[in-house]
Parts: sequence; C-alpha cells; structure tokens
Amino acid sequence: MSTKIISLPDKRKLSYCTLGEGHPVIYFHGTASSRLEVLLLKELSNKTNLQIIGIDRPGYGLSTYKPRKNLQYFNDDINFLIHHLGIKQFSILSWSGGGPFALAYLSFHPENIKKTVLVSSPALPFDVSTAHNVPFARYVMKLPFFGWIAINQLRRSVLKANSNIQAFLNSRQGKQMLRAYSQEDLKFFADKNWLNLMYNSMAEAFYQGKPGVKAVLAEHQLFMKPWGLPLNQVPAGKLVVWHGSEDLTCPVNNAYLISDVVCSDLEVFHGKGHCVMFDNIEKLTYALTSD
Repeated sequence: MSTKIISLPDKRKLSYCTLGEGHPVIYFHGTASSRLEVLLLKELSNKTNLQIIGIDRPGYGLSTYKPRKNLQYFNDDINFLIHHLGIKQFSILSWSGGGPFALAYLSFHPENIKKTVLVSSPALPFDVSTAHNVPFARYVMKLPFFGWIAINQLRRSVLKANSNIQAFLNSRQGKQMLRAYSQEDLKFFADKNWLNLMYNSMAEAFYQGKPGVKAVLAEHQLFMKPWGLPLNQVPAGKLVVWHGSEDLTCPVNNAYLISDVVCSDLEVFHGKGHCVMFDNIEKLTYALTSD
C-alpha cells in the first residue's frame, strides 16, 4: 500500500491510499481515524476483486484542514479524486463516523454509485451521550471549549496507546476504553496485529496536531444536527445498512432510525458489536458488488 497526495483546485492537499485491484470501493473512515483504516480490510482486498481506496478527510492524516459546514462538504473532493483516477462508477463502504458523509455523497450523486454499505453508522441528530457509554459527552460537545479539551485528551490517549498498546490497555484509561466495547468486539482487541493497525490509523488522524483535533470536534458537532440531506433522492437498491445488535459504541437503534428516513436494505447481526464488518468479509463483498 502506498500513500499519494494530490492538489485540489483550492490548493489544499488530499491524501489517499489504495489496497487491491478491481472494482473501486471508496472507503469512508471513522471519526478520529484516517486513510490507514483500510489496512484493517486486508483480507477483503486479498480475497476479492476489489480496489479499496481510503481517503483522509480534511484535517486528518495528510489532508489539509477545511471547515465542515455541512455533511456534503467532502463531496467535491471525492469527485475531484475519482476524476483524477479515471473512475466512472464505484461502491462506497463506511464505518462508524464515516457513515453520515458516505450517505451525503450518495444523496447528491447516486448516479456514480453501484452500492453503498453503511456499517455501525450514527443516525442524525445523534445523541453523542450514547457513544462509548459516555453520558456527559452530550454537554461537552455542545460547548466548544470543553469539547476541545476532551478531544485533546483523546488525542493524548491515542498517541499513548500507539506508542505502547499493552501498557495503555493495562492503564486506567485503557480499561475505561475497553468497557465501551461489547464482548464480541473485545475479540478483535485481543488480536495485537489488528489492534496495532487500528491505533496506527487513529494516531495518523492527529498527525497534524490541532487540525486533527478541530476535525474530530467539528464532526461530532455536525452529528448532533439533523441530516439536512435530500435523502428522498436515494434510489431503491443503492443503500445497505449493517449494524451489530450489541454495539455499545453506536447503539443499534441508529440503524433503525436511518432505515426509517432513507430507502435501504437493513441487516442487524445478532450478538455482534461495532466491528461487525470484519466478521463478515464474504457477505460484505457481495453487498458491495451485487446489483
């Protein structure tokens, strides 16, 4: 896998990387993550005829920061990249906080999309107090000063974990973090290689320092607002919504709320958590490529 950087018309930089070859899949990483999240999908790229393209949203990784005024702010960057790569039609895969931005693209450009799969996505307006079992988050994120302090603390925790994961997991912060995941999710955390890849991707989100913190805070604040999207323009058969019934990071009621407002095929995986897509690689391949 190699990282590439292109210059956008407004002189910003956009960073992306690719895994595999074949039908293109644009990957929308989670909030407080980066393009490197696609490395968690090595099995998908190795076993299938898919090219997975991970992109740093503005402020994350190596992409220049840009204010997030609405969910569709990222659409022009995607269109510039697919034109640059010569891609005519592609699928979308999103995980967690990448879901609202993936749905924003599908809402405005359904003609470019073969299939969009939203996995463990929040529904908007999202009650952030339910995320990671942190009740006070609702108040923190509504107050930018305290939100900034909270995200800075997150950044320090992520960088600490990335430098010595086992020591972090044994710490008070690490144990608190683990309590925010279901028993099914903890199976992935027991895989040191998987865990290293995840924290490398999260640490990369804060590569630029303050821009990464601003990006995380801005996304949480957008998630607390209504969709503001032409969801009625999403054609039947274009959207698949996946969620684990035991997701503690983003509770399963979010999947039902999304399906209530946009035409989609909903599948809830009994007993699974936030990491449900990594347990269902073959089924995911079909979901991304079927007509």
